[in-house]
This record gives sequence, structure tokens and C-alpha cells, in this order.
Amino acid sequence: MTSALNQQAAEEAYASSVYLSMALWCDAQGYEGAARYLAASSQEEREHMEKFLQYVVDQDSPARVPAVPEPPHEFNSLPEIMKSVLELEMDVARKIHRIVDLAIAEKDHATWNWLQWFVAEQRDAEIKARNILDRIEVIGTDATGLYEIDKMLGKMAKSEEA
Repeated sequence: MTSALNQQAAEEAYASSVYLSMALWCDAQGYEGAARYLAASSQEEREHMEKFLQYVVDQDSPARVPAVPEPPHEFNSLPEIMKSVLELEMDVARKIHRIVDLAIAEKDHATWNWLQWFVAEQRDAEIKARNILDRIEVIGTDATGLYEIDKMLGKMAKSEEA
């Protein structure tokens, strides 16, 4: 279980670095709202990493700060980034579900219970990403559409910061 939890900390750290890379790309492209939204997402994933590591420490097990592979730096468009966000969240959710399965198999009820927060968090993240993609489809991706999408993401970042 310790190994699986440390590995999940690494997954969360990688997700954080991917979101930060996306935020930097968006900022360079003039998508300030998307940059704020993705930077906030990066911070949230870092906090998730820290929660996993702290849980390992609280279990009197050795926690390991993970090395993180370099994230992608080049992206084609804001809509493609948002599709990647959904894929990343779905991948993280699958990995958390595997740890839940391991906790069940090992009859580790405390860890199973602790992981339920992450299960719910991932479900919410997937719903949010799908909703953003739905809005992109409705709004469109012409210049005005991209402006509106960026503005929407900026408002979402502000509401999450509050």
C-alpha cells in the first residue's frame, strides 16, 4: 500500500506539472483566464500530492517526494488543452480506483475510507472538464468563441480561489 500511495503522489505531482505547463502556454498565447484556471488546477494537484505523502507519513511509513518527468510544453490550441485536461483527470481517476481496489483486497479499511475523498474529487473534476468541453462545443472556436472560453475559464478560476 505504501508503494501505491507514493506512486499516486508521483501521479499527482506530474498532473500538477502538466497543468502548470499548460498554464504557461496559455499565458504566452494571451489566454489569461485559461492560464489562471490551469495554474489553480496545478496548485490543486500539488495539494493532492502533499495529502498522499502526509497520509503515508501518518501511517508511519516512508514517504517519497517523487521525481517528475518533464511535461509537454507545446500545445496546438486551447480546445485541445481542455480535451487533454479531461483525459488527464480520467487517467488519475483510474489510478486512484486501483488503489481503492488494493485497499479492499488488503482489507485496509482506513485507507479505503481516506481514499473516498479522492474518488469524489476525481468524479467532480471529470464532470467539470466535460462541462467545459460541452461549452466549447456550444460556443465554438472562432476568435469570439475562444475569447468567451478564456473569459469563462478566468471566472471559474476566480470562483475556485474564493
